[in-house]
Amino acid sequence: MKQLFLAVLLCLSSIGYCQQKETGYPASQKELEKKIIALDKEIFDVFNNCNIEAFRAFFTEDLEFYHDKGGMTTSRDEMIAKTKQNLCSKPGWQIRREPVEGTLNVYPLDGYGAILTGEHLFYVTEDGKEQLTGRAKFTHIFLLKEGKWKISRILSYDHHGVE
Repeated sequence: MKQLFLAVLLCLSSIGYCQQKETGYPASQKELEKKIIALDKEIFDVFNNCNIEAFRAFFTEDLEFYHDKGGMTTSRDEMIAKTKQNLCSKPGWQIRREPVEGTLNVYPLDGYGAILTGEHLFYVTEDGKEQLTGRAKFTHIFLLKEGKWKISRILSYDHHGVE
């Protein structure tokens, strides 16, 4: 009976470790970092150009976005609508996000995802003149599902102006 109890206990305690790695999950930390940082660049190249439909494809439907100034967003559709309305609908006005060099860090969620943290700068172009307007920290949780990386959770915080 003790052996059966120990076997069951061992199985239950190792369930998290028995998950099969998602197909396409990078084999090394260096490969994971390269993949996630390249994906971050791709996402924000699309964002910076207000390509809303392409931007939508980078997020899970059940996206949660926590913003220290703008509040909470609880779905991809809500986030896309807010982006379109607030950032991509003003004639002669455009926002650009750039990561701060040396601040990006990637942490594995072994076999199924990754966490990207860092800082980014925001620039606003108005009437053809670009100006640095803010800096903030962020955390993105990426999930790998069916071979596609998508952001499922976003924390955007410590927004402040820059001099």
